[in-house]
Amino acid sequence: MLKLIINSETRLTLLSFFFRQTADKYYAREVAKSLNLDQANVHKELANLVKGGFLATTVVEGKKYFFANPEGQFFDELVSMLKKYNSSNAGEEIFCLEEMPNYYPLFTSPGWNAHMAARFSEFYGFKASLRTLVTIFQNNFCQLLTAKEDFYELSREIFESVKTDSGWRERYIADLGDRAAQLYKAAAKLKKTNLKALSDTELADVFESFFQIYQDLHLLHIPQTVLDFGDGTFSKYLMTYLDKKVKAAGLSMGDTFSTLTTPLESSRSAEEYRALLLILKEIIADEKLKQYFSLTESRIIALEINDVSRPIATKLKKHVDEFGSLGYGMVGPSWNLEYFIDILSSLIRQKIDPDAALREIENNRLNIEKHQRELEKKLNIDDKHLGIFKFARDLVFTKGSRKDAMFNAIAVLENVYREVSRRHYLSLRQVRYLNPSELIQLLRGHSVSAELLNERFNFSIYYSSTKIPSDLFLFGEKAQTFIAKLNIIKEEIADVKMLAGDCASPGRARGEAKVVNVIADMAKMKVGDILISIATTPDLVPAIKKASAIVTDVGGITCHAAIISRELGIPCVVGTKIATKVITDGMLLDVDATHGKVDMIGKD
Repeated sequence: MLKLIINSETRLTLLSFFFRQTADKYYAREVAKSLNLDQANVHKELANLVKGGFLATTVVEGKKYFFANPEGQFFDELVSMLKKYNSSNAGEEIFCLEEMPNYYPLFTSPGWNAHMAARFSEFYGFKASLRTLVTIFQNNFCQLLTAKEDFYELSREIFESVKTDSGWRERYIADLGDRAAQLYKAAAKLKKTNLKALSDTELADVFESFFQIYQDLHLLHIPQTVLDFGDGTFSKYLMTYLDKKVKAAGLSMGDTFSTLTTPLESSRSAEEYRALLLILKEIIADEKLKQYFSLTESRIIALEINDVSRPIATKLKKHVDEFGSLGYGMVGPSWNLEYFIDILSSLIRQKIDPDAALREIENNRLNIEKHQRELEKKLNIDDKHLGIFKFARDLVFTKGSRKDAMFNAIAVLENVYREVSRRHYLSLRQVRYLNPSELIQLLRGHSVSAELLNERFNFSIYYSSTKIPSDLFLFGEKAQTFIAKLNIIKEEIADVKMLAGDCASPGRARGEAKVVNVIADMAKMKVGDILISIATTPDLVPAIKKASAIVTDVGGITCHAAIISRELGIPCVVGTKIATKVITDGMLLDVDATHGKVDMIGKD
């Protein structure tokens, strides 16, 4: 119908392009390239559309830009009509699932790869699969996108297995544990390997073998992702089941849900703190050593500790080896000796009693377990849902343990990347912007352009689909043109004064907002600030410990923010979708995590 009314295929294509995002501005050559149209014809039709009042123009730095004319007589009607037209003609809808800093191809390509996703679905017998996966890299930030229909189809199928098949639940959790153990074992072996003694071919073989083990674990993120992201299917199901029971019992949904989904197993972070408290206990037993840690700079202690106390030095070295990678995140560095010494010195100055702290940790675990049993009885949770809530706790625990194993592996892999960097005259960042097969090919005699790797960092797209024979990795204008043709759903943000999300850890706090996405952002955090992040990662833990509350764009009950906030007892709201887009540093917030609400007090 629109074709008959507008009477020109080119004109209709141009209108649908401009009215997809009415605020965007484009110059004529950019439009022609994006739509693969004849440039002369585009110029002619753009002039006609301006003359008819459908488009308007503006000049910026001598270049004329075209955009949808909001003052046009038929603007509202065209927005409505072309929205329907674009929806019916644009192909599969693609949406952004997560946006994170510091993600790079050597990390994302194994887990965000349609062919690997198909392998996952085949392994577990699922008909649905993530058949189209898109990764956009831009100046150290990365967007992970997927086809909406595929995502929710797979989510429904996995969710059905979670609800009805206890055998599948047990198998999946067991697979996560087994593969994490295999990766730790492989990482320990790789860590001891003298990489300099290997030829390029031998180094390629070592990397390929190790990366396969890493990829086997990374691939198991899929159930955690489709159940926890998007519409939060799993969390909503559990909350719906609890709703009437919680209201009848006069309880809080936030407190109840948080308690029933908190795992009883100790995370690696909890194990690290417990081990550090045991070292603290030995230090404060020696008054002289206690004073030394209390009054001496951490950097000096790190230099002198071997001479001051050999037993403590040995224990600290072991602690760094065992737990340092917890702080590595995506790009490092790992927590080092000076970091842990600084924590110990702070604990001494705070007069922390290690025995009391250890008892409190164990009592908290016992109290949570007791409270879980009480709630299960009080709410009369049936056997089926007892099993599903157990799986929820297992899912939370294994999401953390999977990432701990992966970050440990990535920290060890840095040694490989640095060796490749040294041999082939690339920076560490450039090596990370190879994909795994390219790194292997480089070591087996192929060449790679450093300029290309820099372009990938600046702006690039990795498009993986089972519908095409091989994945695409485009950069620059080619990437821009390719993205313009995708039907990517863009979230419209109106004037927002309150955010809603999910309660990850109950409680309430008021304070100044600080947006913290990367390590460099942590310097602005003060004790009592409210930490706002796209999604927290282990390398942000020092800032998290200062926060009175945490608010994230993405995540559900298994995300890092949910796990760490429960461990530290910090109120946390996850899954707000737009917190980092509407909240700025210094804004006064009131976070009611128990009810999943964030009131932006400081916004007029």
